[in-house]
Amino acid sequence: MKRFILVIPVIIIVYFFAMWMLNKDYAMIDMPIRILIAAGGSILSGVITFFLMRREAENFVEAHRERKNR
Repeated sequence: MKRFILVIPVIIIVYFFAMWMLNKDYAMIDMPIRILIAAGGSILSGVITFFLMRREAENFVEAHRERKNR
């Protein structure tokens, strides 16, 4: 569960950035297809973040708890 602290914001940021890029540059593509492309990209980036940020997420949570306890 600690890793989801980083994964969820990455998914949201990638989704909105992908939608912005698709709306700006590829307006001829239908909206449902753009939503599927953006959702697929955001889920893929979330999965990659989940596996690559394993140690960093644990260190991030521990550092936050240390600052909170001071």
